[in-house]
Amino acid sequence: MRFYFIILLLVSCTNTSFVRDDGEEEVIVWQKNRKLTWDDYQGKWQKRFAAASTVYSMYRNVSKTSSGNIIATVKAFFYPKDSWKSHWIDDALLAHEQKHFDIVELYARKLRKQLSEIKVRNEDDAQQKLDSLHKIIDVEMDAFQDKYDDETNSSMAHDAQISWIKKIDAAIDSLSAYQNIEVKLKTAF
Repeated sequence: MRFYFIILLLVSCTNTSFVRDDGEEEVIVWQKNRKLTWDDYQGKWQKRFAAASTVYSMYRNVSKTSSGNIIATVKAFFYPKDSWKSHWIDDALLAHEQKHFDIVELYARKLRKQLSEIKVRNEDDAQQKLDSLHKIIDVEMDAFQDKYDDETNSSMAHDAQISWIKKIDAAIDSLSAYQNIEVKLKTAF
C-alpha cells in the first residue's frame, strides 16, 4: 500500500502575486469544465514531501466602473509554477487534488454570496468589508480543507473520497447563482 502525504500551501493574494515576464499572472482560474492535469503541476518536486502539493488562493479586488458601480471580483486561483508532483502519482491522487481546488471555488462562491447581501458606502468601505469577510471565509475554508484531508486520508480512503467528491460538487452546484466572479455591490448613501 502506498501512502500519500499531501502538503497544502495556502498562498495569500493580499499584496503579492505571481507574474510572468510579460506581466501576466501565472495562474489557472477555476472553471467548472477545466480540470487540473498532472501537466499543470510545473513546480520543482520537494523531496522532503512525498506526493504532491497544490498551491491555490482566492484573489479578491474592488473596483469602480465608469458608471459608478462598485464591483467586487473574487476568483479561485491555482499556481502551476508553485504546485508540484512526485513520481508516486495516480489518477486518484489527482482527483483528490482537484477537489482541493474546487473547495477554493466553493468558498469563493460563499464569499460572493455574502458580498451580494451587504451594502457599502464607497470603494474603501467595500474593500474593508471584502477583506473582513475574506478573513472569516479563509479560516472556514482552511478548516474544511483539513477535514477533507483527514476524512479521506489524503485520498487513501476510497469510499470517503467518493463521498467527499459528491459533497463538494453538490455544494458548488447549490451556489450556482454566485458563479460569476464579479459581484455588483449595493450602495448605501
